[in-house]
Amino acid sequence: YGELDFFTYGISTSAEECTLAITTYPIAVTVIASTILALIAIFMYTKRMKQVKVVSISIFLDIMFYPIFAAYMWYTKDLFSEFNYSLSVSLLIPVASIILKFLAVKAIKADEKLVRSADRIR
Repeated sequence: YGELDFFTYGISTSAEECTLAITTYPIAVTVIASTILALIAIFMYTKRMKQVKVVSISIFLDIMFYPIFAAYMWYTKDLFSEFNYSLSVSLLIPVASIILKFLAVKAIKADEKLVRSADRIR
């Protein structure tokens, strides 16, 4: 039995010679787009409501990672039945990202509320 290695760019086999069996570009696109949007959102601190929208789109992309990953796992279960799957803890990184981005949205909204209340006082 060989093993399958699941990377963001493809699934490779570690049988006799390592070959790229299936490309997984949709996973790579969602991960890269989510990361880029999160980095863009950091520098949008003067436009808080647009920042919330960008972070929300990034959260959506992080959530979409799991159905896409599950589709690849379902698709390859029969194709590579002689291989052993090995999942790692790195699959929890999008969950941590979703939680942290949700907390960021909550803090941005609180900051916007504070700024608006300060404008009313003047």
